[in-house]
Amino acid sequence: MAFIRIQEFQKPNLTGNWKFNPAKSKLQIPPPDSGVFRIDHREPVFQVSRTFMYSGKPDELSFSRTADGKEFVEKGKDRTTTGRLYWEGSILVLDEVIALKDRKATNVVRYELSEDGKTLTARESFRGPILKYDNIWVFDKQ
Repeated sequence: MAFIRIQEFQKPNLTGNWKFNPAKSKLQIPPPDSGVFRIDHREPVFQVSRTFMYSGKPDELSFSRTADGKEFVEKGKDRTTTGRLYWEGSILVLDEVIALKDRKATNVVRYELSEDGKTLTARESFRGPILKYDNIWVFDKQ
């Protein structure tokens, strides 16, 4: 009887300051004028702080998740977000449902680091009752 060994994928460390690259990105929504992701990734903890600038005004978002595949629930003033953060090989997947009053939307983001560690690509698929889009966000390491 032969045994096949399944290769364990190395989980990349996504830590860094990442600058939005509009020329390489493919967005189905209006792009920000500029953007920066700050990621502190200490496996399994994944912390993100991002600032996008639109017409000189910041749009900020921060979150911390654990990449263990377990469901999380985050309650805010006007919304509840539930989801999971998990690995598919070397790709980190954030799969979440955002509930605003009587409306729900799904957002799936797949974070992938280039082999040289200089480019972070976030493939986003958003489905809601009003908006539906698929974006490829590309960020260069600073």
